[in-house]
Order: sequence, then C-alpha cells, then structure tokens
Amino acid sequence: MQQRRVIQAVAIVGAVALSIGSVVRGQTNAARFVREVPWSGNGLWLKVDTHTHTRFSDGSRTVDDILSRAALYGCDVIAITDHTDLNLKSVTAEYFDAIEKGRAKHPNMIVFAGIEWNVPPENGQEHVTILVAPEFETQLTAFKQQFDDLDRRTHDPKLAADGLRWLAANATSTDGITPIAVYEHPSRADASSMENVPDMKAWRAVNDIVIGFAGAPGHQGNKPIGSYTYKELPIDRWDPVVARIGDAWDTLLRDGLDVWGAYAPSDFHSDSLTGLGDYWPGQFSETWVYAPERSSVGVLRALRAGSFFADHGRIVREVELHVGAPGLPRPAGAGEVVSVAKNAQLSVELSFKVPPEAFRPGPNHVDLVEIIGIDRDGAKVIAQGRPEASGPAITKTVQVPDGGIVFRARGFSILETGTRFAFYTNPVRVVVNP
Repeated sequence: MQQRRVIQAVAIVGAVALSIGSVVRGQTNAARFVREVPWSGNGLWLKVDTHTHTRFSDGSRTVDDILSRAALYGCDVIAITDHTDLNLKSVTAEYFDAIEKGRAKHPNMIVFAGIEWNVPPENGQEHVTILVAPEFETQLTAFKQQFDDLDRRTHDPKLAADGLRWLAANATSTDGITPIAVYEHPSRADASSMENVPDMKAWRAVNDIVIGFAGAPGHQGNKPIGSYTYKELPIDRWDPVVARIGDAWDTLLRDGLDVWGAYAPSDFHSDSLTGLGDYWPGQFSETWVYAPERSSVGVLRALRAGSFFADHGRIVREVELHVGAPGLPRPAGAGEVVSVAKNAQLSVELSFKVPPEAFRPGPNHVDLVEIIGIDRDGAKVIAQGRPEASGPAITKTVQVPDGGIVFRARGFSILETGTRFAFYTNPVRVVVNP
C-alpha cells in the first residue's frame, strides 16, 4: 500500500477502533480527519472469506477440506459460518473441536468459528453472518439457542434487536473489540432491493455490530447466480444494493449511515457440478482487508473500519480510493471521514495493481473504471474511462457541495463474451466544516 504520513496525535476510539484527528483551536476551516484508520500506511493486505459451510450444517465438505482448498487459493483468513438452525450442529462441542484441529493443521491461517444467523423475524429467509474474537466463540452456542428465528412460534422483529444487544454485552473484549455481522445475499428474498434500507437502519439504530452487506452474494459457480430466483437478480454478479447506482447502499450513504458493501464471500456449500457448483474460498470471489496486524483482532478491526475491497475473478490487487484536500495531512482512504472548508477542491484518485494472471486463462486486464459520487441530490457516476497506463487509474477534481459528498469506486474486466468481472471499493466520506 502506498506510504502515507500518519497524524501524530491519535486517539483510539473503543469499539470502532478508529481515530479522531486533532483540531487546532481557531482553525475551524482546516481540512482534518473526523474518522481515521490509524494503521493507514502501516498495515498489510490479507485475503479473507468469512462465509463458508461444512457438514455441520448443509455443506458437503469437512472443515479440513475448506481450509486446505482455501490455502491453495491464497486465503489468509477463513470463517466457518454454519447455519444456526436448532436441528443442525453449528457451535456444538464437535464444531469447535473440528475448527481447533483445523487451526492446528493450518497454523499460518487465521480461522474463525462463526455462524450464519436466521435473523428475526423472517423465519430463515434472511441471513446474517456473525464473527467474534476467538475467546468469545463458545458464547455463540447460547446465542443460537436464544435468538435463532427458524420455526419459532412467533416471529418478532424485537428479537433481532435483542440479539444484537446480547452480542454487544456478551462478546465484546475488554479492549473494545466488538462482534461484527454482515447481511448476506441481501436482495435474494426481496421484491425490491430497497427493502434493505429500513432493515439496515433498524439494526444500526440498535448498535453498530452489523457493518454492512455482502455486496456480491456467494454461489457464483452455477446458474442462477447467487441462487437469486425471486424478483431481484444480480447485476454483473453483484447484488443490486451495490451494483445499481442510487440503490440501497447509496441511499444509506446519502442519509449519513456509513455501511460497507465491498465484500464478496464464497458462501461455499458444495463444489458438485450437479448442485450449487460453488467455487472454493478464494478461487473466484475475493475480499481483501488492509489490517493493522496478522491476527483475528486485526481482521475484525479492519472489517469494522471498512478497510477492504472485493473483486470477482482475481482481477485486481491493492485497490485504493484516495481523496485529498488542501491542508489534509494525507489523502483519506476507504472507511475514513474528513471535514473540509466549504467549496474546497478535492482530488479523487483510484489506483490498483493488475496481476498478470487471474481466474480466466490468458492475460489479465481491467478495461473500465468509475468513480461514483453520492450527495444530497442522489448518486451518479462522476468519472469514467479506461484506466491510465501509469499512475492512478483515474483522477477527478471535485468541488465539495454544501451538504458534503461520499465517494466510492468500481472497475470492470470485460471478457470477450461481454461478461464483466467487477471490483468495488468502500466509501470515503467528506463533510463540510460548520
């Protein structure tokens, strides 16, 4: 990652593990960080897949099968997230024992014992994956018993709020590392992808454990892509909440809610071509976190901070969206928030590396890049084109509007068939000084 100068005065904020830039008295118009990723310029890239299934629920493979194949495809981090249906065997003694044995066999891999929660009140139709620090993993057994919604007599939305509060109270470490949760395949059961806006707002009104969406659903190997068979279908293999400009993600960002969507898990169940035909973790879908350290805590902090990007087809590496402003000590990156003077000129840059080989045989290439701007008037593509041969792939100068602006970016590798493999960044928010 490009080296950046780090602000000298940094205060670590407990649960979010971010930092607040110091403000010099009297310099209210100076550009400054409102929320900062403290390890900017000093972290490391880790390839993660935090949504996989084994024979402990409805997967066809063992924990060891998952970890061995994930290692083959370059994953640094894997979460086993079997379903919390009460008749299945996730978060049982056997589950934890199998994962501990996997950790011992793969000492260079970070392995989480997580769950996929049937979130109330949808009776198993909506799913949220949950990760906690390893010392709290056995707490998920009690969580499953109390808060899973499948086949309950009544389906009360209050139970979801109670579950989120329970996680915060029972699985937060003394140094403020809280659980994280991701809303998986968000539009699969929806008549409209915009139904995800009130869902996310309701969860975030409780606390910040749900960090965002699985922007790209799993089940990418066979049709229908993502197992989407109802009203909404993936766009370039990504959920409409992310891929459709102005949809649920942009609406939430416009309304001031920072949630993350640059996340592409495998949701691995089975590699059988007669079934889902899933790709193995890391084989096709990738999520890359920029973490402060190679540890479970480092991964949780990076995911909460929004310090990650995702792609399909293994087409890019080290993707960075940077926003610079006069007086800002360094450009802001994904997950960060900066405050600038009214009418300030911003420089927005997208950069990345293109590995020579990717999922498809033959030379790898990125053919189209876009910068998306979201302000109080809505969302639109504000810059578009082929990536530059050297330097940033695309650069745009923007005068910040009165109500502030949020930027996110994406790019495409366009195949000879017209199919597009995409990558997405998380957003950078710019607010205007009072």
